[in-house]
Amino acid sequence: MPAANATNPSPDSEDEFKRRSSGLQIALSDDIRAAAADWKQLAATGFGNPYQSPGWLAAWSETIGRDLGIDPVIVTVRFDDKPALVLPLAVQNSAGTRTLSFLGHQHGNQNTAIWDADFYRQVGSARISELLTHVCEEMQADLLLLQNVPGTWHGRAHPLVLDGATPSPSPIFTRRLCDDFDALFRETHSKSSRKNLLRKQRHLQSVDGYRVVQAETEADLRSGFEAFLAQREKRAQEAGIPNVFSDDAAKRFLEELLGLNGTRNASRELDLWFLEVDGRIRATYLCANGGGTIHAYINSVAHDELLPNSPGLVLIKEIIEHACLDPKTAELDLGLGEERYKTSWAEPVPLADSRLAVSLKGNIKKSLEALRLQAKSAVRNSDVLWPLVRQMRRWKSTSGGS
Repeated sequence: MPAANATNPSPDSEDEFKRRSSGLQIALSDDIRAAAADWKQLAATGFGNPYQSPGWLAAWSETIGRDLGIDPVIVTVRFDDKPALVLPLAVQNSAGTRTLSFLGHQHGNQNTAIWDADFYRQVGSARISELLTHVCEEMQADLLLLQNVPGTWHGRAHPLVLDGATPSPSPIFTRRLCDDFDALFRETHSKSSRKNLLRKQRHLQSVDGYRVVQAETEADLRSGFEAFLAQREKRAQEAGIPNVFSDDAAKRFLEELLGLNGTRNASRELDLWFLEVDGRIRATYLCANGGGTIHAYINSVAHDELLPNSPGLVLIKEIIEHACLDPKTAELDLGLGEERYKTSWAEPVPLADSRLAVSLKGNIKKSLEALRLQAKSAVRNSDVLWPLVRQMRRWKSTSGGS
């Protein structure tokens, strides 16, 4: 799974590190806010991603997680008297089996945990496996699932990709950015595709009221969010694609991240971009920023008379152009799952799923989970089965079938 050019700690350095790290301090907490101090420190200075920040997962736990009956357990590891690793997990009981998995993984694009940079560079997978086994024993868990972990991350094989890991059903799509957008555009798009996209942009610009907005005011955030919800719902009905943000808990989750709930305005976790033409919002994109990366999280587009001019493609082009001008942004992450516009801008990065069973029940569920994901990957990657699934979803959504 890890790329061939990934680096790992040398045996000598790992042995020395193991001697030094024998006194790792491990704390478990079911209170996100109680664990927030070390967590925020690592999120600000170490390696991580927005989907596992304390603000993101507090919002998820208090909305979607609460509705699902999911309890958090935040693993905090200290090394050399400073925070070294925060691993946000969820505990679930089903059919007599107790399982730990990444907290909020249902609504994130990848899972990395939050790391002190030096600790991440030095720690080996064997040491991490010992730590994870200890956590499972402390939580009396039968199985630990680690989903959608990058095989290679920050220059090395990710230590949370355990022995026996299998490919995740879908990759993420990333691209290093530069300060010359035109050069990036030429590198990623053929002459004909550049000409076609620019022609569509000019058509949209020829209509009165063309503007691209990174929402800052509550009015812009609210109007953009309402357009996003309406556009996602219509797309779900017409294309047969499930809308994971259709229920009230999911809407409250996004409101929390956008700072629209009245309690977290000081630390908004998501930015909302929209493209407006002739007084109507034609496309939206919700993005997160962290660690020098702009994470394009989820988008929407209006299915109206301007759809042939691809306002969604024009919007992501404008966002990328803006990111190239930002000296703090070095990478683009277009998120999970293959789409044509993602493959035109970025390259796939494989993700891995790991399973650590610590009991007989855990081994049984581990085998069943592996079979389920294997079947899911086979369907997703099939040129015959995946279009059939999409067609059946479309039929179900238009016919009202259950």
